Amino acid sequence: MTELRALADGRRDRSLLTRVGSIILVTAAAVGVVAVAVSANIVEHQQFSALTKRAQLVAAMQTDALANPIWEIDDRAVRNIIDSLRERDPAILAVSVFEPGHSEPMAVSGNPRTSADSTTIEKIIDLRGRDGVTRQVGTLRLLYSTEEVHRNTLEALLPVVGLLLLSLVTAIAIISVMLNRVVLRPLRRLTQATQAVSRGDYSARLATEREDEIGVLTKTFNRMAETVQDYTQTLESRVQERTEALADINRRIMDSINYAQLIQSSILPKPEVLEGGLAQHFVLWRPRDVVSGDFYYYREVEDGFLIGVADCTGHGVPGAFMTMTASAVLNNVVDGMGAADPAALLATVDDKVRAALHQDGDAASWEGGFDNGLDLALCYVQPAQRRLVYAGARLPLAVAGPDGLTEIRADRRSLGYRASGPTPAFTNHSLELRPDQTFYICTDGLTDQCGGERGRSFGKRRLHGVVEECSALSLDRQKESIEASLSGFQGDRPQRDDITMIGFRVRLAGDPSAPTRNTLWEIA
Repeated sequence: MTELRALADGRRDRSLLTRVGSIILVTAAAVGVVAVAVSANIVEHQQFSALTKRAQLVAAMQTDALANPIWEIDDRAVRNIIDSLRERDPAILAVSVFEPGHSEPMAVSGNPRTSADSTTIEKIIDLRGRDGVTRQVGTLRLLYSTEEVHRNTLEALLPVVGLLLLSLVTAIAIISVMLNRVVLRPLRRLTQATQAVSRGDYSARLATEREDEIGVLTKTFNRMAETVQDYTQTLESRVQERTEALADINRRIMDSINYAQLIQSSILPKPEVLEGGLAQHFVLWRPRDVVSGDFYYYREVEDGFLIGVADCTGHGVPGAFMTMTASAVLNNVVDGMGAADPAALLATVDDKVRAALHQDGDAASWEGGFDNGLDLALCYVQPAQRRLVYAGARLPLAVAGPDGLTEIRADRRSLGYRASGPTPAFTNHSLELRPDQTFYICTDGLTDQCGGERGRSFGKRRLHGVVEECSALSLDRQKESIEASLSGFQGDRPQRDDITMIGFRVRLAGDPSAPTRNTLWEIA
């Protein structure tokens, strides 16, 4: 796809025309160089042979003229002859005449020193006497220049080289035009059509009547585009139908969940009910989803009230079902037993939730059965007696007073889960109420929330530090501080679990103070 896009953009350094032209040019140049070299060698050899034959003929002609003067030892005549020879033939660099048995020439014309651009021709000078006997009277040595050979060779090759270059340029031009017309132009149209398909225009088609490879490729592209267009139209139609169906299903589910939220909210204490028994309070209730697996509880009794927080198994819709079950069981137990003994209430809720969920007896050993339950903290408050009795199943009670923040630990067992042995009794913790006390109960969704730079949990120590810093403030201001600290720590990370926290101060009998601030209520 990248190469096609580069071709469509006209990048000549990567185009097919440039590549083919380069290959043709290099190949033709290499063949031309070889051809010129071979031709030069042949022509030069022919020119050298012609020069040699001419020198042999000249030498043969001059030996007859030199025979008598040499025999008569007429140096002047010999010199005149060889000087005249050099004047007639400019290619002759030097002429030397030697007597038999002598290494020194009898006569010399020119510089007889040989070089790379010269060749030497020797001819024996014979003289036929009157008696008919032929005698050797000397030797003629001609030094010929070969520059004429090189010059003639170059002159003979120039037309060949010119014709070769003209043929090469003509061939490249013709091949380029034909290649662009036959191959590149159809490929560019095919590239543009491919890009149109990639942009979503599946109606792109190419007309062709060719039966070669380009024609086959074009017809294949048309079939592919038709197939893609058909599949796309069918898929879009199905996706639209499925999307509408899923949107309708999602709308129904969300309507059901939103209605379930209203039902779940109906089991939570109303703000005016909490204001009746508490001097001040705040409630932080943040479901992870629309509905929650946490709930808080308030129930007025004859000599006070019962307040608590529960964290059921799961969150979302499954957790919400558990809250309805646990709330119904807790109300039933309080109706039958009263609120004076929170530890006994926890034990009875434990048994009844296990029975309601069929997690006791033979059902407890069923491997495919459920194993659900809840954590619960209950505080029985008697304002007239200035007494609070707390019992907790994994949810502790924190108390802030003049001496700082203290925590009353809960029993380390939950309610409703399958029993794996004898269950220890829950413990009641009795406290004397004072006007300057504030009580806090929260689920582990707050302390387990991840955040910060390293993604660690908020933690109980951090929560206690925030509460200690703001414990002297009104409860609405305390809630703001806790929320700000939690939000700053959480950042952009998603909420991990349902979060519930309740803080309250008890209105004691005989205490002239009365609540002066509005109760804060949040369903976040």
